[in-house]
Amino acid sequence: MKILAIETSAKSVSAAVVENGVPLASAYQNMGLTHSRTLLPMCQTMLDNCGHQLSQVDVIAVASGPGSFT
Repeated sequence: MKILAIETSAKSVSAAVVENGVPLASAYQNMGLTHSRTLLPMCQTMLDNCGHQLSQVDVIAVASGPGSFT
């Protein structure tokens, strides 16, 4: 099972790709509240680096806030 995990409830944004419990990639940026500009390119780059596409992800896990973006 492939999971794309996303954390956007703080000033920083982070994400990870995990397959069967094994982390394949992770990314973190602390550029202030720029999540709307940084999150999607960051996730796409991680997936590209792993050789996966979004359509291959089984689950998208997100933090439920509170925060300005969630």
